[in-house]
Amino acid sequence: MRVYYLLIMLLLLTALLMRGNQPKNKKYVFVACLLIFAVYGLRNTYWIGVDSRYSYRRAFESISQMSWAQFRSAGQEYNNAYYYLNWAIAHLGGDYQLFVSLEALFVTVCFGRMIYRYSPSAIQSICYHFGLLFFVFHFSALKQSYAMAFLMLAFDQIVHRKPVRFILLVLIASQFHYPSLVFLPAYWITMVRPGKSFLILLAIALLLTFIFRNRLLNLMLSAYKGADEEATMEGVTFLRTKSIIMIVIVVAAVVFRRPTADDPIYGYLMEFMGIAIVFQTFCGYSNIFERLADYYFQFSVIFIPMVFDRRQKQRALLSWRLMDVIYSVAPFVFCGYGIYRYLITFSGDYHFVPFKFFFEG
Repeated sequence: MRVYYLLIMLLLLTALLMRGNQPKNKKYVFVACLLIFAVYGLRNTYWIGVDSRYSYRRAFESISQMSWAQFRSAGQEYNNAYYYLNWAIAHLGGDYQLFVSLEALFVTVCFGRMIYRYSPSAIQSICYHFGLLFFVFHFSALKQSYAMAFLMLAFDQIVHRKPVRFILLVLIASQFHYPSLVFLPAYWITMVRPGKSFLILLAIALLLTFIFRNRLLNLMLSAYKGADEEATMEGVTFLRTKSIIMIVIVVAAVVFRRPTADDPIYGYLMEFMGIAIVFQTFCGYSNIFERLADYYFQFSVIFIPMVFDRRQKQRALLSWRLMDVIYSVAPFVFCGYGIYRYLITFSGDYHFVPFKFFFEG
């Protein structure tokens, strides 16, 4: 556990010294992402992670033994870009350790870029990245992590209203993890302002998800190649708890910072939280629905700091004096809980402890 405690301590210390609570602090974001990559990207892939230690490694080693003709004839029904990348790195002389490190680098850079551009507090975003267990998730789910990183880039195209680039990036993401196509409607969903119209849209989405839940589940299972229903039902209690966390976040957003017409990015992210809740609601059928939810919910790491951005307190529903107290205390409480949740997740889990770097054998 020492490396995880050390990572947190270094991130908090550098945030204190380099004002990591300030928006667009390029130096702090760079240093923080370097520290995150040191643990995430330089881990020993024989020891750390779940799927990355087994199924992803077996796929890489199998592909590394194939000629180009054999690889092409084998064919891949889904996630073609991911497997092509496997083949390219393997046949350029790289090993699985290099493959995982490059994936970690790409994901970390996209995450750092996103919080630099949009988060009012980089250290808060990082704490939520840990506390909502996205960092843990990236240790194992390589295909999904690539897709989530491309969707971070696609979010820029929503902000700048570039639909062609948005569609292209989502399609690239889907070639790493097919179910990320669920993010494709996001561009047009954000054209609807948060309010009654959006609530109607959410109700329709909830109804459609309920009607087509079995088709969605079968599509996801196909993309996972061999996952079974029994395996996907593990941890449903945790997933329902996550639904409650999502709802609390949205309620807090409405109370502490109402979306307005001159605040479009905040409105977009609030809509994403609503869509995530719709998908997360169906985790009682299978936790595979969490994957759909996370393509939207991953943006909560920049949304939550926006909710508690002191500069926006005039948009709250409570008195200014009370808001001063809340804005002073809430980030510490939420970040502290996030760090605790992150550390307790690793504690005693043999997939993550004892931690080993790649050079430790």
